[in-house]
Amino acid sequence: MRVIIFSHGHPKFSKGGGEISAYNLYTAISSEPDCEAWFVARGGKELINPNCLFSVVKEREYIIGSSSNHFNLSSGIDLSDGGELAELLRKISPNVIHFHHYVHLGIDLIHCAKRVLPQVKIVVTFHEFIGICHNYGQMVTTSGRLCYQASPRECSLCFPLITKEDFFLREMFIKTHLEKVDQYVSPSRFLMERYIEWGLSRNKFVCIENGLPNDYNIVPKLFEDFSKYIRLAYFGQINRFKGVDVILRAIASLPKKTRKKISLDIYGSGLDTLDLNLKQELQDLQKRCGKSVTFHGAYQPREIEQLMEGVDWVVMGSVWWENSPVVIQEAFKYGKPVICPGIGGMQEKVRPGFGGLNYRVGDALSLRDLISKICSGSIDCKDIIEKIPPICSLREYAHRHLAIYNSQS
Repeated sequence: MRVIIFSHGHPKFSKGGGEISAYNLYTAISSEPDCEAWFVARGGKELINPNCLFSVVKEREYIIGSSSNHFNLSSGIDLSDGGELAELLRKISPNVIHFHHYVHLGIDLIHCAKRVLPQVKIVVTFHEFIGICHNYGQMVTTSGRLCYQASPRECSLCFPLITKEDFFLREMFIKTHLEKVDQYVSPSRFLMERYIEWGLSRNKFVCIENGLPNDYNIVPKLFEDFSKYIRLAYFGQINRFKGVDVILRAIASLPKKTRKKISLDIYGSGLDTLDLNLKQELQDLQKRCGKSVTFHGAYQPREIEQLMEGVDWVVMGSVWWENSPVVIQEAFKYGKPVICPGIGGMQEKVRPGFGGLNYRVGDALSLRDLISKICSGSIDCKDIIEKIPPICSLREYAHRHLAIYNSQS
């Protein structure tokens, strides 16, 4: 079995959950007997040699200097039969090409792959709703409301400078390429159902949770009384969709006596590149929270084990649906319960009482009340921790993918 995995980024240069999941799959399949895998990740121009499409990271790992149109997701590179991409595909001659996303790469790479290698099996993993939603694939309106169903008319209301006819053509262009795919993979049933409602075939879908390495050394601690002190932590990117402001408003609104019993450590990149108004808002909220909140900046994936040791609860603030956040899997892996909004992929992964708790999305007071209940001891936290669900191991992750690679569909 020869497999090429395309990703929208390489975790060596881009630390998003989707990139990590794609690379984890590549390493897991590479370790399986009778399997050969290649990893091709999109990278910026600074990572590519001049006048070349590809740059080598190491053996069987490449950076591709691809780009895609922000609106219709079409590729900006040479996709002809004589181009460098077609040459690479013919040279490797894979049985399967797995697009672990197509954003930044270009959705028409699917057509190119099928044209150059007509017998190859094409698999696509969806990470968010970029095919459906022009607003960064979040299915949140430009006014900040959750979007429940996209249509050319509704999308045009979000982007009045783009006509509903153009949105219709965008949808048809993207669907035309996705119809050439043999198998769709979704890490959550929520995201899968959204794409099926949009018009993709249910028969082509399979739901596979993201896998994580299960080699870790944290010794499970006995349950501690959270009425004495609680250590909260946020892990992830900092942007307007991640709701860090919601978390800070919740902490700031706690009585001073309660705030003294908690700490919130924020680990993540993006603060320096935020919109100036949002950046100022976060800084003002941090001042209101006092010594309870600390921003630590970006972290490396290899640090997560050590950082999780100093955490009691992982908290999320996302104001979009999410799909299958890697941070939830990481928290469960290390035996940490999760507090998150009760919508979308988050609610699917964190059921109340089974590894975590939910609060109303975007509602800082709802989160504040939940934290207060934990501090007061009125929630059976020990039972929640004992019911943390098992994670998907990398071996299981690889085997489930190999099963669909080998299937006749």
